[in-house]
Amino acid sequence: MDQQDMRTLRAALEALPRECRYHGANTEPHDGLIRREACCDTGVPAHRRKAAEEALARLSG
Repeated sequence: MDQQDMRTLRAALEALPRECRYHGANTEPHDGLIRREACCDTGVPAHRRKAAEEALARLSG
């Protein structure tokens, strides 16, 4: 992967919050009646950032 591409992706990730305002670093969806992507709507960006950082780490090897 090109270094400029890596910098672009990292800059985009930095625009997302690291933690949920209400649940902190615990952004995993809670068990319940409603299937959710993350702990709550506020935690979705942080949960997506976490997943994207993991994927980027795998790609950059």
